[in-house]
Amino acid sequence: MLYVSKNKGLTWSATAPIPELSKDTSLIRSIIIYKNELYISAPREGVFKSPDDGATWQNISDGIPSGVSDFCEYRGDLYATTDGTFADPVHKLDPVSRTHWLSFSNGLGSISTVINSIIGNNNVLIAGANNNSLIDRLEGNSTTWEERTINNPPIVNEGVFDLISAQDTLFYAGKTGFFYMSTDNGLTWNFFGSRLVTGANFLINAKEALVTSRYIFDNATNSNNSLFYYIKKDSLHFPFHNFSAVQNIFTWQIDILGGKLWDATDRGLFYMSLSDLPGITAADETPDNIPLPVHFISFHASCDKNKVQLAWKTEQEINSDHFNIERSSDGITWTIIGNVNLSVASTTERSYSFTDNNSGSINFYRVSEHDLDGNIQYSKIISSSCSITEAFLCGPNPAHDQITVKINAAHNSNAVLKIVDGKGSVVKIQRAAVSTGMNQVVVDISSLANGIYYLTANWNNSMADKSFKIIKQ
Repeated sequence: MLYVSKNKGLTWSATAPIPELSKDTSLIRSIIIYKNELYISAPREGVFKSPDDGATWQNISDGIPSGVSDFCEYRGDLYATTDGTFADPVHKLDPVSRTHWLSFSNGLGSISTVINSIIGNNNVLIAGANNNSLIDRLEGNSTTWEERTINNPPIVNEGVFDLISAQDTLFYAGKTGFFYMSTDNGLTWNFFGSRLVTGANFLINAKEALVTSRYIFDNATNSNNSLFYYIKKDSLHFPFHNFSAVQNIFTWQIDILGGKLWDATDRGLFYMSLSDLPGITAADETPDNIPLPVHFISFHASCDKNKVQLAWKTEQEINSDHFNIERSSDGITWTIIGNVNLSVASTTERSYSFTDNNSGSINFYRVSEHDLDGNIQYSKIISSSCSITEAFLCGPNPAHDQITVKINAAHNSNAVLKIVDGKGSVVKIQRAAVSTGMNQVVVDISSLANGIYYLTANWNNSMADKSFKIIKQ
């Protein structure tokens, strides 16, 4: 049975029964309101919607597997993910009929077949997979997913329990008990808070803090227990604070509404007043809600007389002290090779550079920004070597039917080639396996209209990133 409250939880009314869910084994997994209609998923029975607050229900499971794990509205469309072993883990509701589903899994490989959570902000749609530290990323109006990892190297057992977005900052609760955040639309992820090993973890956004629930099993009492924590948004580098523990319940989901923290459990719905939590007053946000760490806008490497020239741009340097420039031969063990001190706080774009005079074979580079309070933020990782004259070539240019991309790779890896038009829309994505040394990839552009495009290549597990302007004639 499903219940609805129209007064922020003061009173509740049962909806009409859904015939397919009359069995005791039925379970409602996800709920969303989309275009003034109520949508629910039941893992065994399918997807249902109601246009009248639950008075009547319609089965809209056509085109989608029954194991729907999560819903998300993104740029006016409704998306659903599945957590079973299916060929199409992401679907989009047909925007015309809104009664059946369309496959939306272009670009997703076999390791993305189990997706537990999906979230979108103003710029990107992010889906979290069940293992291998994998997230699936969809930019803007693109129709092709990009598979990325939040860790380098990936943690095999890391998967997502929950994803949320707060003021365009993305937060990720992982299966290994770690928490991650991204301020650049899912391109890079950093740890925050403290590790909370658990069997299930959910996040919710309040105005001043993030609240999380943690499930543990007590062998001594043979019972499920739910623990609750918060972390202030201005102290994300400190540990979570435990503020409540409830025995003999398993928490399925938490939410904030009407000044209350709601807990949906296997024993019913419970709540506590937010006034019982120190300094946490509301779920709605203000524009200055999250004190963002420094934002790395770009990070590039080039060669000048066998020296590697590193250049990066940042913004939001409110609490910054200095940058450390770090180098690695394997992308795992890092050595500080220099630093740049900061003296004036700034919210505008600023540019920096550093020269590595001892460049030889291919090296990996990153920049770490150190706050005054000791917090550290990292740039993305890039690779460069001045002993290789060209790591990335593209021709002919202008081109008519096809172009040949040459990639000199440091390791065996997968390359992702994207062609972006002048409006910033991705018009073509091609993937290729590259081996150590020089590789050639032929890209068919015969179907593209004449004009100017930008081709980007990403390889070595996202540690190498190059771009080139091409002209299609």
